[in-house]
Amino acid sequence: MVVEIVGEAIAGRAATVRRNLMSLVSSLQVNEFDLAELLCEADEHNYYAGWGFSSRSEYAAQELGLKERKAQYLARIAKVCKAVGLKRAQFEPAGKSKLREITTLNPAASFWNAEKKQSEDMAEHIVRLILDSDKMNLEQVRDEVLRLQGRLGPDRPVTRSYTVPRSVNEEVIKPAFELIRRRLGSQGRDDEGAAQDYSDGVVLECICADVLSDIHNQPEEPIEFYIEPDDDTSEPLPIPQEEE
Repeated sequence: MVVEIVGEAIAGRAATVRRNLMSLVSSLQVNEFDLAELLCEADEHNYYAGWGFSSRSEYAAQELGLKERKAQYLARIAKVCKAVGLKRAQFEPAGKSKLREITTLNPAASFWNAEKKQSEDMAEHIVRLILDSDKMNLEQVRDEVLRLQGRLGPDRPVTRSYTVPRSVNEEVIKPAFELIRRRLGSQGRDDEGAAQDYSDGVVLECICADVLSDIHNQPEEPIEFYIEPDDDTSEPLPIPQEEE
């Protein structure tokens, strides 16, 4: 009897979450933090399966019309803030853009402080960045996140943008990227437990590395000729004259 009551309560809550999500995305003045918290709850209890979807991504795209990346970072904002013990009133003032950067940090990880020669909880740094976000602009927040991830110096990420014809993208670039991803396999699991492909940046690095390592693509070494200098500095011999 208790199990049935609990099951009914969960089903009722799942229905409420789904109804609220649909109501929010249809509103002209949607608060994305409301979306974030409901998506996080749906993640925790896997409501998607009961709604007939295989994942958050599928549900968000088909029923809410949200792009996969947006649904992912909204849910992660709420999940990370909850993991470090911050309430909505504490993290919402930081704003979506800064929170999106800060919550790429793993609250279960640690940061090695080389100056103090000690390991520090990443969760404490996440709390610090969120609560002090009003003292930094977005670029400063991003730099601090990269520092905590150990991605400064030569490992600092660089964004590059290229424009190609649609036919080239569909017939050349996409098939090439897919071949490399097959070779690399999966880089692990995302927060939904689904296999995660390597990023376009990693794929492009592999393609360029293949080109550079192919001996046929190396420039030919110029052929150098050695000409031995003429050391004969003697005066030329006189031409003999015929006697008259």
